[in-house]
Amino acid sequence: MAQDSPKFKITREGQRFVCPDGQDLLELAEAEDFSVSGVAESLGLTNRQLEYAVERASGLRPKELFRRHRMLLARRLVAEGFSLQVIAQRLGFKHYTHFASEVKSYFDLPPRQFQKSVRALCPET
Repeated sequence: MAQDSPKFKITREGQRFVCPDGQDLLELAEAEDFSVSGVAESLGLTNRQLEYAVERASGLRPKELFRRHRMLLARRLVAEGFSLQVIAQRLGFKHYTHFASEVKSYFDLPPRQFQKSVRALCPET
């Protein structure tokens, strides 16, 4: 019989999402290559249990929360001067083309234009 109230609760602390054991959810997502099922398994949850907990804490589904985090990391890594290929690898994309299409979809700019616009705001790199 399904329970009405979940025991697993993610709390929001500023920009962090903290699991009951103190783990940062987004750091765990990075370690699991932003895989919803990988994060759920690491936490001993079903995908649906994770989805419920993340939605309650953030208002977003895990996939969208992880996508946003991944793209913010991409922006930070571009600002730090990393190449687009290195960023794609560091963020767990299996193919550069998947990274490129995700950047285009999220930022509405092709990767090279995205890189130029971010670096224009960070002239010290």
